[in-house]
Amino acid sequence: MSQSPRPLPYDVMIRTAAIALLTLACFRVILPFLGALTWAGIIALSAWPVFVWLRDRLGGRKKTAALTVVLALALALIAPLTLMVLTLADAVPQATRMVSDLIGIGLPPPPAWLTSLPFVGQSLSDLWQSTHSDLTTLFARLKPYINEAALWTLGQGAAFGKGLLELVIAVILSGVLLAYGDPLWDVFERIVARLGGRMGGELPELVARTVRGVTTGVVGTALVQALLALIGFWISGVPGALVLGIVCFIVAIAQLPTLLVWVPATIWLFYSGDTGYAIFLGLWGALLVQNIDNFLKPYLISQGAGLPLPLIFLGVIGGLLAWGMIGLFLGPTVLAVGYSVFGRWLQQETPAATVDEAAEESPD
Repeated sequence: MSQSPRPLPYDVMIRTAAIALLTLACFRVILPFLGALTWAGIIALSAWPVFVWLRDRLGGRKKTAALTVVLALALALIAPLTLMVLTLADAVPQATRMVSDLIGIGLPPPPAWLTSLPFVGQSLSDLWQSTHSDLTTLFARLKPYINEAALWTLGQGAAFGKGLLELVIAVILSGVLLAYGDPLWDVFERIVARLGGRMGGELPELVARTVRGVTTGVVGTALVQALLALIGFWISGVPGALVLGIVCFIVAIAQLPTLLVWVPATIWLFYSGDTGYAIFLGLWGALLVQNIDNFLKPYLISQGAGLPLPLIFLGVIGGLLAWGMIGLFLGPTVLAVGYSVFGRWLQQETPAATVDEAAEESPD
């Protein structure tokens, strides 16, 4: 009886090498766009419910709905961030001159109400005066480094501009993903099913739910921070409070510290003579505006993703430390997938347990 010839070891090696080279070549081709493609997938998953709603209202016109979503994203994200990048070069020289002026001015005299405080007023006033002398000396020593700090800020602005260009490409690609979302999602589900078997059935929906939960957490937290900052600016009498609140929202969306907005406002109040309001705004910003995202963001993400809060917290913090801003989405998603796969693996019966149960049920 003839047997089919087995492939030679060299044939297997050549085929494996050819597949590996093809995979490597494909990866090298898309490598320059890998970050933009990842962001495009995140944006498309987050905007999918809005896209479906528009598509149904437009009579099933997918391309028109996708174009509408892209234009809305460009108006909401790209335009404000572009304005920030373009104004950075003008803001740095002005900030340098302001710091130089502050060095010459120093701290204002202690307010009268500080000295009149019972028991501790005179001590606080003396501390204020000594800090004034030390601060003037410190500013004089730091003056040569102001230009270096300005150049560093401009360098960070250039890196931010590069990221902005990647965001523009990602928004455009997200429109393509939305327009062809149904067949692409079907391919993704089939790939996950082939790789994960029965355990991979719910993973695509878990990924989508987690990404949308992260988006809800990021936007919701940024909105709360902006509202708190706006309240602080309004109470303190800072001019342009509404504009500063909008800027705070954009900064929070970009995952930058909101102190970039409220600290300059606090300094302005301080050197304008409104010491009480300056202290209030500084404490308001440090205790509420800056720190509320540490627990509010993981909570909102866990509610949207339907996952335990500690798991989401680890995913958010670990993802940010490992991959930067995009890790804010990748971290919780990776942990959510791992958590789901591990839970399903634990629920499966081991072969040994199955054999023991069969032996117990068999008649003697």
